[in-house]
Amino acid sequence: MISTGVIFDLLTILGSLAFFLFGIKIMSESLQKVAGHKMRSYLSSITSNPWRGLFTGLLITGTLQSSSAATVMLVGFVSAGLIPVLDSVGLVLGANIGTTVTSWLITFFGFSFNIRIILLPLIALTIPLYLSSNSSRKSVAEFFMGFAIMFFGLQFLRDTLPEINQHSGIINFLSQQSGGGFDSLLLIMLTGIVVTILIQSSTATIALTMVMFSNNIISFEVASALIIGENIGTTATANIAALVANRNAKRTALIHTLFNVIGALLFLPFLYQYMQGVESFTHFLLGADSEQSGILKPLQISIFHSGFNIIMALILISFASRLVWLSKRIIPVSVSENTDKPLAYRDNLVTSTSEISLLFAMKKLHQMGQNVENMFGMIPILLLEKEPERYAQLLEQLRSCEDDVDRSEKEVLDYLSRLTESKLSAEGSKLVNSMMIIANNIESIADINYKMSKIIDNKNTQKAWFNQEQRNNLAGMFDLVKSSLRIMNQQLAQGGTGTHDASLEAEENINSKRYELLEQHMKDLKESKYYVNAGTIYQQLIVYCEKIGDHSFNVCETLLKR
Repeated sequence: MISTGVIFDLLTILGSLAFFLFGIKIMSESLQKVAGHKMRSYLSSITSNPWRGLFTGLLITGTLQSSSAATVMLVGFVSAGLIPVLDSVGLVLGANIGTTVTSWLITFFGFSFNIRIILLPLIALTIPLYLSSNSSRKSVAEFFMGFAIMFFGLQFLRDTLPEINQHSGIINFLSQQSGGGFDSLLLIMLTGIVVTILIQSSTATIALTMVMFSNNIISFEVASALIIGENIGTTATANIAALVANRNAKRTALIHTLFNVIGALLFLPFLYQYMQGVESFTHFLLGADSEQSGILKPLQISIFHSGFNIIMALILISFASRLVWLSKRIIPVSVSENTDKPLAYRDNLVTSTSEISLLFAMKKLHQMGQNVENMFGMIPILLLEKEPERYAQLLEQLRSCEDDVDRSEKEVLDYLSRLTESKLSAEGSKLVNSMMIIANNIESIADINYKMSKIIDNKNTQKAWFNQEQRNNLAGMFDLVKSSLRIMNQQLAQGGTGTHDASLEAEENINSKRYELLEQHMKDLKESKYYVNAGTIYQQLIVYCEKIGDHSFNVCETLLKR
């Protein structure tokens, strides 16, 4: 029969952990608002270079304060086709290093001195920032409030754990495992894995390990094995998220697990030597009074944790392609697997990482832009095509593309609407509005392309033929519009970081050409150089080309002025 005291102590621990995690959540969300656009920029510039991915993963995870959140986000991006599996390896390795940032914060602010002395004054000083109308200042205030709440939770944890030493079966079990050999280490690791899966936060379990080690409840050997197990346990979140995703996403989640499992297996034979090295290094850093220093044991945990992840990342990053190969052996490539599948939306992309999720929407807009550019490329071919079967195929392709763009616009708008329900920075909110305008403009281009195809089909039905001069004039206009769409897609690919000159010049060239052709057209009609019905269709095509140029320019202008 479990006593009331034990239940109360357990609830106290869970409450302390909840307080700690709530602080981390507030810190994460506020940091995203302050630095989310920079993270989007880093993520959008990822190449197949694993080293660059490693530093990007470190940056993103350090900002999110959660490797689970970062890897779940990566799983969603890989599932959507935004990031190839090979490129995700560096990000995963970087995420493992980035997750150690919080343990260093805890070490220096949670154990080196009584931080409670400054926490409440710190919150008081942030109140003017919080009440400010400036969203960036408000986000900075939220960060410091989250910081304070996190350390209050940590202090509650430190105050609570010693009281339950005599009651807790798990703590009694762990304290008895020191010096038990390889089998005991595996049991401790398994305990770390299970606890982390249950809590769903390696940061919280590592903080718990720090407190137990600092309070002499467990030995350094037990704490070290727990950290290795917690590193493996934190991969469960990404694997759960990948259950409903495609095979590439499952492979990314599996690579995260493989990295930590392989690292554990490589480290265990040298664990005691590594522990001795960490102990010697911390004593060297703290000097003669190291044994009396309250920071000694937390520092040993932080050095052990960071060192383990950094060493393993440096070893395994050269084997990125082999990790991908191994993941494909475990999750084989199916016959029906389509590696060129277009971006597909997943609900798990709309998470607390909403600032970075905006990148996914921008990639989808770029895909829509490429679609309408390809559509327009079919118009000149359709105009000249004489073979009935090929002509019918082109018409059907244009209709199908127009349906795809309509569907994509609805998906983008729904997705952006869901993102607005999350907490976004002022810059992120502006970007959402801009992307909604861009989606509407791109969909309008698709509609005009389809209308042009119907006009050409009507022309052929009426047998209204163009003369050579009309065909040449249209070819020149088509080239200008193609150039405008190409510039639009370059801007979409760059996220609007280019200049306004090229799009403005393309718009002016199209407008000038339209004025020139329509003026000549009126003269040609008066001189009866072609039939009126052919002239009407000719005029409509010119006007529609100019409208496409307008929408293309609107996209560029919206991107550059946001």
